[in-house]
Amino acid sequence: MVPMDLDFALVADYAEVIAGKLYLMGGGWDTLHVPNVPAAIRFAVALGVRFEWDETNRQVPIRVTVEDDDGAAYARAEGSVSVGRPPDLPPGSPQVAKLALVLGLSLPRYGGYRVLVTAGEGEAERTRSLPFRLVRAPTV
Repeated sequence: MVPMDLDFALVADYAEVIAGKLYLMGGGWDTLHVPNVPAAIRFAVALGVRFEWDETNRQVPIRVTVEDDDGAAYARAEGSVSVGRPPDLPPGSPQVAKLALVLGLSLPRYGGYRVLVTAGEGEAERTRSLPFRLVRAPTV
């Protein structure tokens, strides 16, 4: 059996979770084009945390941080997630908790940034790095 894991994480233009389903628009990009800096941007971070059968009913901390290539943080969100055992879930079945976080922030300059998504803590901590670039939009 595999312990709790960060099943997926990605950036998108928009994301939301409704009735256990992740709805995503414009997902998986790595470049944002903006006319000037500082740039006010808005995007979503979508993630899924996989829980094994024996890991239900416990809180797992979640952290999402946006930082530049030098490690300076521009946004941070923290929370926790847990799943129960629905009565119709077959014994031994894993579950994936899906989350969507919409962020609005100002980035000061063109260049490299990343979203760090962390689930769990200590030896059970899992982290994904989602790098992206902020570049000048082409003039037309």
